[in-house]
Amino acid sequence: PRRSHITRSMPPPTVVARLRQVLGRAFRETGQAVDRCGIWGITHAATSKTLGDPPYKYNDHLSRHRNKMPLLRRGAPEVSADAAYIAPCSALIGTVRIGPGSSVWYGSVLRADRCNNGMGHGRAAEDTWRSLSRDERSSQKDLSWDGTANGGGIYIGADTNVQDGCIITSVEDHTVIGDGVTIGHGACISSATVEDGCLIGMGAILNPGSRVEAQSLVAAGAVIGRGVTVGSGQLWGGNPAKKMRNLTAEEKERLHYQASAYVQQATKQNHVMELGGNLQASDGVAVEEADKEKTNQETTESPMKDRHQ
Repeated sequence: PRRSHITRSMPPPTVVARLRQVLGRAFRETGQAVDRCGIWGITHAATSKTLGDPPYKYNDHLSRHRNKMPLLRRGAPEVSADAAYIAPCSALIGTVRIGPGSSVWYGSVLRADRCNNGMGHGRAAEDTWRSLSRDERSSQKDLSWDGTANGGGIYIGADTNVQDGCIITSVEDHTVIGDGVTIGHGACISSATVEDGCLIGMGAILNPGSRVEAQSLVAAGAVIGRGVTVGSGQLWGGNPAKKMRNLTAEEKERLHYQASAYVQQATKQNHVMELGGNLQASDGVAVEEADKEKTNQETTESPMKDRHQ
């Protein structure tokens, strides 16, 4: 009885969440408008134009793409403070959770916008909602116009990399991706489960209800059918995908290496998350300092070469 009460009362966003969204949006849009006027004024003051000249272009040197998109009735993305890298041009929409050491690369879209997980209820309420079955979530009263409430969230563990151009959705159920997983470029995962230490090859497709057990490899372009389970330590490929063979101990170790290498690569670019992307080299203090450091290093390592030049 208590569980059904939580199910009925949890979905709508709280009054505080509604108020924060309305006021936050108003302040944000006002600030953006003032900022654009300031940039327009600077451009106008620095450009000599007379009547009849072609108009100058509006020039904003920072990317304004908002990659974290909270939805009042569908939840807000949460990224661990220790995440390795979230590309500015990626998109995290709705109930998306990213664990420490994980990375989401350029052009990837993680979309959990079909779940009735209203904002402002706290972690305990979300954990209860997450434990509900699909049928139980379908019984929730959805107050939005489209009536879609039975989808789930997207949950990504630690040290996992979602490479460029991936599409991850949770229309029918939760999409759960474990720790140390590598998801290759252009892969598509829909309401599926990927356990720890797996590699999903480039362009592979995981249909709803499918499961990839620990330390398995799904080959590039493979299509895992609805409800199909890839056994632990197996290699699957083809369309429709089928088991090809078991992985060797060396191949399983290589899966771990892939994930670790991406954590290291991601940490080299995570400063872009703070700069907003597209920072001009002429204006970038970080770029200038990096160039100085590189020059000093080359001078130290090759003094004889510099002397002859």
